[in-house]
Amino acid sequence: MRNSGKKVIFLDFDGVLNTERWHSQASRNELKDEYGYRFDPVAVDNLRKIVDETGAAIVISSSWKCMGLTTMQKMWKDRQLPGKVIDITPNSVSDEFLLNVDLNYMDLLSIRGQEIKDWLMKKAGCDCKYVIFDDMNDVLQEQEAHFVWVDPAVGITKGNVAQAIRILDGGIKNERL
Repeated sequence: MRNSGKKVIFLDFDGVLNTERWHSQASRNELKDEYGYRFDPVAVDNLRKIVDETGAAIVISSSWKCMGLTTMQKMWKDRQLPGKVIDITPNSVSDEFLLNVDLNYMDLLSIRGQEIKDWLMKKAGCDCKYVIFDDMNDVLQEQEAHFVWVDPAVGITKGNVAQAIRILDGGIKNERL
């Protein structure tokens, strides 16, 4: 599957759509459903603005991807979330690897960036414009221009929306694979 000329949002959930503000304001009954914690409606509305403006598809890079693509797509539909989830990033680190590696010498903060790079190399090609939303800077150096840091207290903000639209519409392409 090649997404020639596509725009993609690599999306983390916790700290991006699951926010500290929402968890402190919502009643216990509002917080969870069958999938887990519900997302902050303000952050979701800001994500909707990006999707509506750019037409970008969503690839889930969050640890929630462990539930599988089908479950993530069902959750997206059931929760009436914006855009279309087209995929999840691959897991580049196996449990066996983590059990045997010396974690003192491993750069764990680049794992998500490597998973995004693997997805781009296998499924997108150089025509893909992309943005990475995360509350931790765990991207590769070559992905910095595509990275939007999100404050976990408040999630996606209007400032993040403007930055993401600039990245997706501004001509930054996946040129250094």
